[in-house]
Amino acid sequence: MTGDAAARNARGIQLRAAGNLHAAIAVFAQALERYPDVPELALNLAQTQYDAGDNDAAIAAFERALAIDPANVAAHMSLWELLQIKGAMNAALAHQRAALASQRLFSAVAPRQARSILLLCAPGDWQTNIPVDFLFDRSTTTAHKLYLVQGEAPPSALPEYDVLWNTIAESPAAMPYLQLAEAFMQRSARPALNAPARVIATARMQLGRTLERVDCTVAPISEVTRAELARGQHAFPYPIIIRPVGSHAGLGLERVDAAGGIAAYLERTAGDAFFISPFVDYRSADGLFRKYRIVFVDGEPYPVHLAISPRWMIHYYNAAMAENAWMRDEEGAFLEDLRRAFDGTRYEALLGIARAIGLEYFGIDCAVGPDGRVLVFEADPAMLVHSSDPIELYPYKHRFIPNIYRAVERMIDRRAVADT
Repeated sequence: MTGDAAARNARGIQLRAAGNLHAAIAVFAQALERYPDVPELALNLAQTQYDAGDNDAAIAAFERALAIDPANVAAHMSLWELLQIKGAMNAALAHQRAALASQRLFSAVAPRQARSILLLCAPGDWQTNIPVDFLFDRSTTTAHKLYLVQGEAPPSALPEYDVLWNTIAESPAAMPYLQLAEAFMQRSARPALNAPARVIATARMQLGRTLERVDCTVAPISEVTRAELARGQHAFPYPIIIRPVGSHAGLGLERVDAAGGIAAYLERTAGDAFFISPFVDYRSADGLFRKYRIVFVDGEPYPVHLAISPRWMIHYYNAAMAENAWMRDEEGAFLEDLRRAFDGTRYEALLGIARAIGLEYFGIDCAVGPDGRVLVFEADPAMLVHSSDPIELYPYKHRFIPNIYRAVERMIDRRAVADT
């Protein structure tokens, strides 16, 4: 790209850097109309449209970049992200496969590097790996993401790094990649985080055993086939909680109160295997359900969010937190001091959970059960932690969540210093 096209591209980049996104979009669009075979113009147009919140336009521009250059890795990886937002998972994963066919190492070099990490990743959706991009300052932390691929050796030449971090979370599909990560970590001489064997201990079917000596409650769980479920062959009395094996974010998660509800559930839910648990009524004294997210960094618990709802199946964004100031006040108090909800023996239980799971970084979703003990729903290294909610509604998140980021940086720095 030379001459006038380069000048227009530089002007668009300048406007985008200044925050004038709509003017930058106009410059990139006009330049692309005049120079339709320059992929950089399409890529910059797409990225700026994404920054402006116009995902549909960004998808179209990234697809145009691929029409010009079908092997463009940046366009493929961007479409992997955007198409997941649209719910087009198969198309998203196809773009990721196309990108990884030609490139498996992705580096973001910090301009003021204070630390560097090599992140071991597995192909898959957002929930496959820890969403680490939110967890440290990109201006001071250099991050190299290495995707492990079955049947292929890692690249022979890798950049230098201080600490190795396995970011692959537990799932049935992740098992081969956790084995690859284990082999890689055994060959590496650098300090390592999140040993794959300990990640496996967070699996739903194993979590009860992992935490059996901790003073907390983990609902019993069993796995049944579709045919067994259709015949009513499971171990628990009604009401029960059902979810397909491998599902996340509440997909297919339902409460069934009597045997007659099983057939209707199977009619509307895909899957060949299901997790079954007894329903635990964890309502607080005011009749509302409260679900807490806590992450552990080097064994120390940090509050992430609190969701309050009249419904037992809570996800943060289906709780009416934005509509209720008193709920946000309670969440803010929790983020300011976790011990307001988890004091005394409950706090000791959290420390016990950290020791039993044995990962340097992971999260739990939990509640205070009817007996006053910590009720653990799930443990997972890949739980989302971020501070991108509107500051006008959630000023406390922008104040307290960065404590987690700094703790992650200290965790990395401790390993790097200990190895010198």
